[in-house]
Amino acid sequence: MSKEDALKKIFEDQMKKENNTEIQEEIKNAISAETLKKELAKEIKIQSKDSKDLKIEELINDLKRLQADFQNHCKRVEQEKKDFIEYAAGGVLCKLLLIVDEMEIALKSMKHPEDQKGILMILNKIKKLLLEEGVTQMACKGQKFDPFRHEAILYENGKDDGVILDEIQKGYQMKGKILRYPKVKVSRNESNSDEAAPQMEGE
Repeated sequence: MSKEDALKKIFEDQMKKENNTEIQEEIKNAISAETLKKELAKEIKIQSKDSKDLKIEELINDLKRLQADFQNHCKRVEQEKKDFIEYAAGGVLCKLLLIVDEMEIALKSMKHPEDQKGILMILNKIKKLLLEEGVTQMACKGQKFDPFRHEAILYENGKDDGVILDEIQKGYQMKGKILRYPKVKVSRNESNSDEAAPQMEGE
């Protein structure tokens, strides 16, 4: 082998080595790019799944809130319906109370028990009906006057100030709410307000 052939062979071998290195590097780069591509695809899939789960959770929470709002709305409507029925019934019951007042006055004017039987029977039935509807009479006599619960129409001098002496018209309440305010006579001790006027110097 000539010297030129030997140098050519060495050059070719060297080129093969360099080419193999480059090819290997390219293969490595290709493998790395493919791996990175797969990892990115995997990460995108995971994020997409997380985003989907988060959206589903948000929708479920929205549905729960809507359900709670709807239930509260139904309760509010039902309560308003009950209040309206009670208010409407209260108007009718107040008219019945006027009849009760007149019948009680009529009974007081009748002296013979025989004359009272018919009216008393009807009156007891009306009172029973009122009681079934939750209407009860308010006890007032002897109690302290309360402007939020009583209507004072008469005043009378008395030892104790602001005490209810008598009921002019009975008061009634329905399920804890005042249906008709009682009209009462209240005691007034005027001596408490008549204080001696201060004397001026020189008098």
